[in-house]
Amino acid sequence: MAGRAAIRVRPARERDVEACAEMVAREELWRRYAVSRARARTLLRTALRSGEPVLVAVREGAVVGFVWFQLRGTFAHSGYVRWIATRPSVRGQGVGAALLRAAEARILRHGPNVFLLVSHFNRRAQRFYRAQGYERVGMLRDYVQPGVHEWIYRKSLAPLASWKGRRLAGNPKRR
Repeated sequence: MAGRAAIRVRPARERDVEACAEMVAREELWRRYAVSRARARTLLRTALRSGEPVLVAVREGAVVGFVWFQLRGTFAHSGYVRWIATRPSVRGQGVGAALLRAAEARILRHGPNVFLLVSHFNRRAQRFYRAQGYERVGMLRDYVQPGVHEWIYRKSLAPLASWKGRRLAGNPKRR
């Protein structure tokens, strides 16, 4: 990656929302789910104001990607990656992986699992998540829209039962 400026991942700020919303609005994937720039902007601002974690990747002062996640998702003691997006110009340069690693680092302090959903037709994302150590564990048929199925992916450090005694009871040390 010689010649490319370094990526810095940091917490998102209110002023980053427009760049993130633009990334979402330009992607066919999100349009397929009827997520407009205005809708993305509203959802991201609401997340920031409510304290939900959103991280951005910055290169040469410009936001080139973001990840929005929950430390504890639907499953107890398991985090959930809601949205992750990068500018097309930085794909394949490690930006998405850096964002995902940063989200995982935060999530895995609270429990041993990270979950996310991937549209059945989004093969590029499926390859990306498998390369990051995620396993496809199930499917939600017609979850958001009729005819669009979501694959459930999971990354796990340990079963909840073995994690509980070490982490969930308050022990701050990671193995």
